[in-house]
Amino acid sequence: MREYAPASISAIAENEGVCLSSSPFPGTKAGLFGRATLFQESWGRNTALPARPSRPSRVLRARDVFQDMRRWHDRLFENGGGCFREFAARQAAFNSQLTDFIAAADDSEDQVGHSRFVAAYSVLLARAMGIEDADFLIDLERGAMLHDIGKIGLPQPILRKQGPLTAIEKEIVKGHPLLGYKLIAGLDFLGRASNIVLFHHELYDGSGYPYGLSGEDIPLEARIFSLADTADAITSDRSYHERGSFVDVFREVERGSGGQFDPAIVEVFLSIPRSRWEMTGESTLKSLRLAATH
Repeated sequence: MREYAPASISAIAENEGVCLSSSPFPGTKAGLFGRATLFQESWGRNTALPARPSRPSRVLRARDVFQDMRRWHDRLFENGGGCFREFAARQAAFNSQLTDFIAAADDSEDQVGHSRFVAAYSVLLARAMGIEDADFLIDLERGAMLHDIGKIGLPQPILRKQGPLTAIEKEIVKGHPLLGYKLIAGLDFLGRASNIVLFHHELYDGSGYPYGLSGEDIPLEARIFSLADTADAITSDRSYHERGSFVDVFREVERGSGGQFDPAIVEVFLSIPRSRWEMTGESTLKSLRLAATH
C-alpha cells in the first residue's frame, strides 16, 4: 500500500505534480488551487457577508453558497474531467476548496479549522483500514468537512454558550444533522458525503441521533468519521475542556468500543501509531496557518 504523507487527500494531486491550466475562478491566475479571496471575488454577490448575520440570513446565505458550489462543480467537470489522472486531480482540487465554501457559508474560524482536522483524520483512518477507492476517499473528505454545516441554522447564543446546555437547548442542537442534510440535498456530487452530514451523531449501540441507528445500519463513512471527530474534539481547546493528547484519545476510543464506536474500526484506529496521528494534526495545522497568510 502506498503511503501519503499529506494530512488529506486534497494534497495528493499537488504532491503528484498535477498542474491543470484551467481555473475554477474566472479571471484569475491561481489555477485549481486558488484561495478564499479568489472565491469571494468570483462569487461576490452571494458571499458579501453581513456583520453578525441573523439565523435566517445565515441559512439563506448557505443555500446561495451551495448553489455557487454546484455551478463551479458543473463547470469543473463539464467535459468529463479529462483522463483519470486529471479527473482525480480535479476532484481533489474541488475538495481543497471546500474550506473556502464553508468559510463563505459560516464565518466561524473554529468550524473551518475543525472541518479540516476531522477530514484529515478520517482519510488517515480509512486508508489504514485498507480503503483505496478514490471516490470513497473523496466523498469521505467532503462529508467530514461539511458535517456540521447544519449548525448555521442554530441560535448563536446556544452555540457560543460557555456553560452546559439545558435539556431544551440540547434538543435544539440535535436538529443540526437534518438541517445540514436538507441544505445539501439535491447536490448529486455530495450524495455519499451527505451520509456523514446526516448520520455523524449516530452511535454504534443505537443511542445516538437523529434516528437511533445501530451497528452496520450506520453508513461506513459515518462510523469512520465518528472516531476522527472524537480525536479532534479531545486534542482541541474547547470551552468545556482543555486540549488533551492522543494518549487521551486512545483511552477514550478504547473505552467507547462497542458503544459509541464500531469495534472493528476501533481496532484499526488503535493500530495506527500515535506519532502518525500527531503528524497528521501538525500537517493540517501548518496548512491552515499557511492559508491564513495568503
